[in-house]
Amino acid sequence: MLDPRIYRGALLVALFAVIVVAFSLENRPEPIRSVQAPVAFDGERAARLLDRLVTEFPSRRPGSVGDDALARRVGAELRAALPGVAVSRRPVEGARTVDGRRDLVNVEATQPGSSPGAGIVVVAGRDALQRGSPAALSGTAALIELARAASVARPKRSITFASVSGFTGGQAGIADLTSRIEEPVDAILVLGDMAGPPQGGRLVAGWSQGPGSAPLDLQRTVATALRVESGLKADVPYARSQLVRYAFPFTVGAQGPPNGDSVPAVLLSASGELAPAASAPVSPARLQRFGRAALRSITALDAGPPVSATPQTDLQAVRKVIPSWAVRLLVIALLFPALVTALDAAARLRRERSPVGRWLAWLAVLALPFALAGLFLRLLGLLGFLNGTRPPAPPGSVPLDGAGIGALICVIALAVLVALFLRPALERRLGLGAGREAPGATLVPALVACVGGLVAWIFNPYAALFLVLPAHVWLLVCVRDVRVPRGPAVALVLLSVLPFLLAAFVLAGQLSEPVWELPWTLALGLAGGTPWPLVMLGWSLVAGAACGALVLAWGSRGPDRRVTVRGPVGYAGPGSLGGTPSARR
Repeated sequence: MLDPRIYRGALLVALFAVIVVAFSLENRPEPIRSVQAPVAFDGERAARLLDRLVTEFPSRRPGSVGDDALARRVGAELRAALPGVAVSRRPVEGARTVDGRRDLVNVEATQPGSSPGAGIVVVAGRDALQRGSPAALSGTAALIELARAASVARPKRSITFASVSGFTGGQAGIADLTSRIEEPVDAILVLGDMAGPPQGGRLVAGWSQGPGSAPLDLQRTVATALRVESGLKADVPYARSQLVRYAFPFTVGAQGPPNGDSVPAVLLSASGELAPAASAPVSPARLQRFGRAALRSITALDAGPPVSATPQTDLQAVRKVIPSWAVRLLVIALLFPALVTALDAAARLRRERSPVGRWLAWLAVLALPFALAGLFLRLLGLLGFLNGTRPPAPPGSVPLDGAGIGALICVIALAVLVALFLRPALERRLGLGAGREAPGATLVPALVACVGGLVAWIFNPYAALFLVLPAHVWLLVCVRDVRVPRGPAVALVLLSVLPFLLAAFVLAGQLSEPVWELPWTLALGLAGGTPWPLVMLGWSLVAGAACGALVLAWGSRGPDRRVTVRGPVGYAGPGSLGGTPSARR
């Protein structure tokens, strides 16, 4: 059924793509630097304001009375910091938060610039889940001090200062702010924890809730300003972290919604994209260093050239950048041998009138438990049984309480019941209980992986990269042209899905949570609509194909050692090695 000549010939395309990628490496874009010292930021004054705000507003859950009262106080502080500038309150009604549907308020003030053009937006969140939480409120204190500094020196570009709510989950405030901005925006600088102890090296986050991330020149601008003012180095994410985040767009930070809407945004925070601990100590010295880094970033963006408006999809490797077009070329070249071989085999089966469609239905039946579990989680989020938000809430924001445990038990029970009862019934109804040795049945897992990889490659080549190994392995293991013994066949199929497991470990490390807590975070994401239901159904079909490949590998009987050619190996009867005299006559 398989033509090895097609497979070997297509491998030359992959070799050519590797050579092209090797010569496509580029230098990283230079950051925008500011020669103006940010001495206008007074860290001591910002620290005193922070102490007063924490004392007066200890309880600030999103949409609460304390949150609304703090919004009024921030508006008064911005009026005092920006004389003559109008300060507006914009309601965000029915926003999804970790406490369910709440009415939030955004406070905005715009310092006009001296020349027309795209403006800069500085955003800080003011809500917190636990009482006190001074580190979570340090961004608001820095925001007000930055507004005072902007009023002293008139900027070239307009600067909008916004205090929003919903930072603890859902990011409804900054999402509403991004959708309401009418003037063009060059960049959004999100202020997180500006006074707490630094957590690792991920102090500048640019991840998006869509494919890609913030432009690299914007990320490097903020990271350079932070290194100059504080000596702290904001580490560039490892290539494996970029691969996972690009393939499976997932973030809990406030910079996610703007980047998802193609508005460049980065988060500057001592705790990274995660919320700081309620008991995290704050320091006026750290507040001054981070505040001056933010002011240096603003002055650099104000005086420098415009930031790239397209999301960053290039892959950083050490000090080089692999362009996105080169990654796209490499992925399709790696997928090409398995794709053309599988399509050629499917065409052969069609000419031989061997069924393939019914076995595609078999894989769809195997995918039912995954698809129905994901849809049920989404339904629980829509009905309010799970506080699912988009983007998901940071780990720990929504605890796994009795309602959450009950919801997970229901989801697991639904998947088990579908797998044990509905799936066999559908297989009997469709006549799929036997005949899995047929050529069409053994081809469909690889065919789904190849076609699914092609569809994913059109929209997101990094997601397609995770289907390259399954496409090749399932094609060579499941198809009966070369019989592989059961043990090695099962091991190879399990090895083909190992990249997905490694991606889960990488994502758990990025979110600083144990890997066994990641399913709860992913369940909350599915309840909130991350990923979109159509994408979830596509990955469910891939999971069904993986189950089908495992079933076929388990049914493998190894190479057929029966003698099929007469010769010296066995006795072939009289006359087979020269014939008798009567036969020669």
